[in-house]
Amino acid sequence: MLVKHYRNWLLPLMLALAVFLGLIAFYLWYTNYTVPLAPHWAQVLGAVTLPALLIYLPVSKLRIPDLFLPLFLILGINSIETTLRSISHSLTFANLSWPLLVYTLLSVSLVLRRHMVYGWLFFTSFVLLTLNWHANYFNARLTLASEFFIPTALMLVATLVPKQIEQAVSKTRQARGMRVLADSGRAEEQDMSQVATQRVQEVRTLTEDMLHRIAYNPSPVTPQEMDEFRFTEAQLRDTIRGRYIVNQQILDAAWLARQRGVKVDILDERGSALPPEVTKTLTQAAVDLFDNALGGTITIRAFPADDRSAVLLVHDGNSEEEEPSAIDISQTGQVERF
Repeated sequence: MLVKHYRNWLLPLMLALAVFLGLIAFYLWYTNYTVPLAPHWAQVLGAVTLPALLIYLPVSKLRIPDLFLPLFLILGINSIETTLRSISHSLTFANLSWPLLVYTLLSVSLVLRRHMVYGWLFFTSFVLLTLNWHANYFNARLTLASEFFIPTALMLVATLVPKQIEQAVSKTRQARGMRVLADSGRAEEQDMSQVATQRVQEVRTLTEDMLHRIAYNPSPVTPQEMDEFRFTEAQLRDTIRGRYIVNQQILDAAWLARQRGVKVDILDERGSALPPEVTKTLTQAAVDLFDNALGGTITIRAFPADDRSAVLLVHDGNSEEEEPSAIDISQTGQVERF
């Protein structure tokens, strides 16, 4: 994933600019705010560069290989100690400015690369080592700790915002899938060519993100993406095989049930819209069944209009200790459980 971005000229340019400005800030900090017996500037700069290289390594996935994380912590903590030896035990915002900027940036970058625990662990280590280094009793540690308010806020933003974005993207994709059913009631009023065109558009809407990922992203598919592909395929199958059965509420509940390991089969032998009272009863029964299922197989089957039963819902827990249960909905919406 990151390899693709590094091939683009924009991200390397931004990194080069950040490195250039960081070197200027390092020169000003090292020249004006370090102690006479500070380690050589090359030693300090090298100690910071090594863990930074591990974080900004252009790999095929957003996450850093797990093998690098313990190495990063060792190099990072050693870098913090080397940097602190360069400044006075009497810490102020001036002599702490460059370390505060650099190590906050490294921590935030680690969180953004989906290693929240290691990011917070490294940031906490930096804060504790800094407070332990401080020994000026005229400037209490509590006062110094206030300097970490903004870095802590940045860490919280880096932790929470990506999760909110992922949830919004997931809901948007599900909403696209729901549009598959928006015009289902008009299918009988259209000729076959119009219905075929509509189905092609619905399938494209539901699968375009998945197909784009497969076609244009060379990185290996993650287990999470494999699950999403499998759930999308199952939802597409539901909209085809159960066109007059499913609605948005049923599809949402079926999606969540599949995430819990429930197998779902939806079959429509009717081929026409259900009566409104049957649809209402079916929606409530199906949602309740999906929400309460922790495993097994749930089958929803719609029968022809001349059959006594309109829809039959069966839950088989696939366990000898749990007997299958069924819900029979008649053509008038009456419910029978057995």
